[in-house]
Amino acid sequence: MRVALDVTSCAKQQRGGIGNYGAFLIQALARVAPEHDYVLCLRPQRFLDRRRCDDLMPTQPRRLIVDPISALLLGKVDAFHGIGVRLPDTRAFGKSFMLHDLNVFEHPELARPDWRRKRGRRIRQTVSRADLVVVLSEQGARAAVEHLGLPRERLRVIPHGVDTTRFRPPTEEQVADLRGRLDLGQRPYVLTTGPFGPRKNQAGLLAALAAADLPDDWLLVMGGPRGEKADAARAAAQSVGWPLDRLRLPGWVAEDDLPTLLGGAGFYVCASMHEGFGMPVLEAQACGAPVVSSDRGALRETLGDVGLAFDPTDKSGFVAALRRMADDATLRASLSRRGPERVRDAFTWERCARDHLAVFEELAAR
Repeated sequence: MRVALDVTSCAKQQRGGIGNYGAFLIQALARVAPEHDYVLCLRPQRFLDRRRCDDLMPTQPRRLIVDPISALLLGKVDAFHGIGVRLPDTRAFGKSFMLHDLNVFEHPELARPDWRRKRGRRIRQTVSRADLVVVLSEQGARAAVEHLGLPRERLRVIPHGVDTTRFRPPTEEQVADLRGRLDLGQRPYVLTTGPFGPRKNQAGLLAALAAADLPDDWLLVMGGPRGEKADAARAAAQSVGWPLDRLRLPGWVAEDDLPTLLGGAGFYVCASMHEGFGMPVLEAQACGAPVVSSDRGALRETLGDVGLAFDPTDKSGFVAALRRMADDATLRASLSRRGPERVRDAFTWERCARDHLAVFEELAAR
């Protein structure tokens, strides 16, 4: 097959979730199916940054895609896949894309009005151009049927993989070094990561932690917020009575440090009001961190049975989950052992690549 992939989202210095999905998928495609011909495509705004994609498939061609002449620029293509929510406007070949989430449809109150309108229009346009739509979970498939009116037969569920060469349990020496650099001492810590805001629900986590009355040696490490967002986190902590001397705000965590920070945690908390998948939950499991997770969106599927789930709108249930995890060392040890095994067995990028290849073959046969 000749497969074209829109890698515009990967042509960045910091790729983020969508760009990382594209990078790991494409690298896995090269490993599991090198016999196919792949073309990496970029839109005009990122074409000059195409060298940022040299780590994907160094020897494969880069092509510009521009509506309405994309088909002429690409030539013969058997299947086209959008890494982000964009597809060319042509019927010259079969097309699919990854619909990462439907946050603006499922929880419009969590997004700015201008973003809701822009994102909603983009999703509907791209869906109208797609022959097949890839989603990350069965919950995502149900949401696409409900909010977009998509027939279930046009949907394919393919969860992401985890790079277990990077996300794996750290050594004691790695944890000790990071603890020293982040002023954690030998104290146990609860970890959460992500941009500070209503959807990630860090304010809800702070309120639940304050009510849980954990022993005084427990810290909260909140990776991500910096500047004004870090100030907002401190204000939220003060408003609910979580002591500032038990809060650590290291800012954006370096890629090399994140697996160690996850693996060294007493437990990891995902308090989100909604997630289309919840990659940090799997990354935490892969590093051996016990996980307490919200049950919203696709998170219950992502968590599986290797962690504690709670309803983020039920404060008493949230508090109970935090207390149980902090108090039960046997439970934490069990989850720490089972998490890496689960991720290695079920969430590899090679499995993800093979499932995508099945979609491309289906498109090519149309």
